[in-house]
Amino acid sequence: MSGYVLKIDEAEPQQKESDYSFIGGQPRLPEDRPIPHCQLCGAEQTFFFQVAFPAGHLWEGLTMAVFHCTSCAHEGERIPEILPVPLKGADIPKGFLESYQRNFKIEIFATKEGVIRKDYQENIQFKRWILEAVNGDPKANKVGGKPNWLLEDEAPVTYDGKVPMFFLMQLMEDFQFELVDDAPPQMQIGLRGNPEPSQERYYELFLANQLYFFGTEEKSDPLVYVLTQI
Repeated sequence: MSGYVLKIDEAEPQQKESDYSFIGGQPRLPEDRPIPHCQLCGAEQTFFFQVAFPAGHLWEGLTMAVFHCTSCAHEGERIPEILPVPLKGADIPKGFLESYQRNFKIEIFATKEGVIRKDYQENIQFKRWILEAVNGDPKANKVGGKPNWLLEDEAPVTYDGKVPMFFLMQLMEDFQFELVDDAPPQMQIGLRGNPEPSQERYYELFLANQLYFFGTEEKSDPLVYVLTQI
C-alpha cells in the first residue's frame, strides 16, 4: 500500500464542507456520536486530530479521530497501556483495544457520516492536513507505507488470534499541538510526582513520543492499537 505524507496547510480557516483531515478545530463526527469523556476524571476529552483514509487504503471511506484527556494526569496512564508480551508479532487479546482507552478515545466512522460538531469547544488551533502521495518510506508524519521505528520493530500481527493487523499511520516525536487563546493548560505530572498545569501553550499527545497506529483489517468492526517509542 502506498504512503501519504501529512503536510500542514494553514492558509484558510476550517471549512464545513471540504475539510476531512486536520488537526484541532472542531471534530467532524457523526451526529449521534457523543464527544468522548475521560473514564478517570469524567472531563470531556480534547480533540487532537483526524484523518480520512484515502482511495486505495484498506480503510478507504473511513475516518479516524483521536481524543485525549488534558484535564487530568495520572502516573502510569500518560501513554496507552503496553501489552505484557513481546510486542513484535504480538497477538492482541480480545477486548484489549476497547478497555485500554481509559483517558483517550479513538473514534472510527464512515467519512460520509461526519459533520462538524458545533457542540465541541475547540482547544487546539485548526490546521489542515494535506495527504501527499510519496514513494518509499520517508521519516515523516504519514499515512500508510511502512513505519519508521525509533527502536526495534514492535508491530502486532493479529487481534483475537485471527484478525490481521496493518500499519495505519505514524506521528513523529515532539509534535506540538498549538492552543487557541482561551484553552486551559494541559495537566501533567510535575517534578514532585503530582499533577500540575503545564506552563506551555501547546498540548502533547502521549508525552509527544513517536506514535504508531495499527488497525484491524476487518472494516466492519475497525479497531485501533496505538503504541509509542522514544
